[in-house]
Amino acid sequence: MTAVASPRKNKGIVFGAVALVIAAVVAAGAGYFWWQERNEASQASKADCALAQQLVDSVKEIPGDKAGIEKWEKTAQQGRAQLKDGYLAAPISNYHSLAAMKAKGEETPAGKRVTQLSDQANEHCADALVTLTFPPLSS
Repeated sequence: MTAVASPRKNKGIVFGAVALVIAAVVAAGAGYFWWQERNEASQASKADCALAQQLVDSVKEIPGDKAGIEKWEKTAQQGRAQLKDGYLAAPISNYHSLAAMKAKGEETPAGKRVTQLSDQANEHCADALVTLTFPPLSS
């Protein structure tokens, strides 16, 4: 004796399998979207990016004497505090530190580090359509 499945039961199984596949695809798409959003750099405003460029450009104004360098560092720190996106402020701060070290005559990392900092900062200004330009710190 063999049991024969009714056509109605077969349609139910096929419908259930198709629904399961569709649900899996939707869940995978939602998961991918969540993962992308979670790992994307924070996005700074156009005003923050413009201020960041001014802060980067202020490196050209570093004086040569120790007291002047310390005063510039404090002024730069106050400027960075105005940035609303703290993740944008971090590479700017690191760049300022390297520039101050160079002004003091200390050894600074190669230009590759400046490029890394520039890339990090520019990730935060992508949506604002602003490209930050970091001048090299080599002599």
